[in-house]
Amino acid sequence: MKCRYCKDTGKYRKPNDEKQFERFVDIEMEKAYFVNYDEVEEKAYKKVGFTEIDCPYCKTK
Repeated sequence: MKCRYCKDTGKYRKPNDEKQFERFVDIEMEKAYFVNYDEVEEKAYKKVGFTEIDCPYCKTK
C-alpha cells in the first residue's frame, strides 16, 4: 500500500512552520486555480521551508 505521507519514498517533508503551511494551503485551495493538491503543497513547502526526515508513518524501527 502506498504511504500517503511520503508516497513510498521513506522521506517525509516536515514544514518548518506547520500553522503557516496549513493556512497557506487553505488559502491557495480556495483560489481554485491550481490543478491539484500536489501543486499547492509544493508551493507551500517552498514558501515556509521544510525539513526532510525519515517517514514516521510507514517506517518502523
